[in-house]
Amino acid sequence: MMVCPSCGYDDYEILKSKGKKNKELLVQCLECNHVYHEIAPEEAYELDVRVIISEFEKSWKTSIKLYSDEYLETGTLLYIDDKDVEVTSIENNDGNRVYECPVVDIKTIWVKSLDTLARIGISIDNQGNVISHKIEVEQEFIISIGDIGEINGLKFKVYGIKTLERNMKKGFAYARVIKRVYGKLLSSKDKSKVKYDLTEYVVKTTSKEKSYN
Repeated sequence: MMVCPSCGYDDYEILKSKGKKNKELLVQCLECNHVYHEIAPEEAYELDVRVIISEFEKSWKTSIKLYSDEYLETGTLLYIDDKDVEVTSIENNDGNRVYECPVVDIKTIWVKSLDTLARIGISIDNQGNVISHKIEVEQEFIISIGDIGEINGLKFKVYGIKTLERNMKKGFAYARVIKRVYGKLLSSKDKSKVKYDLTEYVVKTTSKEKSYN
């Protein structure tokens, strides 16, 4: 946007124009009549940007048309291939993962589908042996450190959460950004009040050795 250097007004009349690619303009402010030189802003154009969509364990490549003068950041919601998606990561033309980037410098966008339930892992530590579950819950379901949950009659206390970006040992997170929840099995005699029973949301259960640190 061109603004008058004298009064800051952004409406003007073009008096002269020269050049083809980067036009040099002589303009007059319509507010204070100040005459000044300016370079015409380059017109925005469409770009096809590569996108990788993740939906549970599946992922596929597609593309989206964005304009060259736009700016993109993680967390942005887009509509691609008839799906609502959220940007989870951006790779720039230098091959670096960044949180935000001008569209002209983007190589690949990673997105996560929001049209499905969030699938997250629940690892419950039972004295070194871990019972692992996969659950599917609403994207906006909230899990907090210290929560008391229950699966198949077994109570556990959440002590760790791994999101798309970091490991958490305090606070809370929405299911849409959670990759795995870590809990400790509570004794059957424990009287703590259960905040949520996740039994009906379990889609898979396995056991493995403890791997969280």
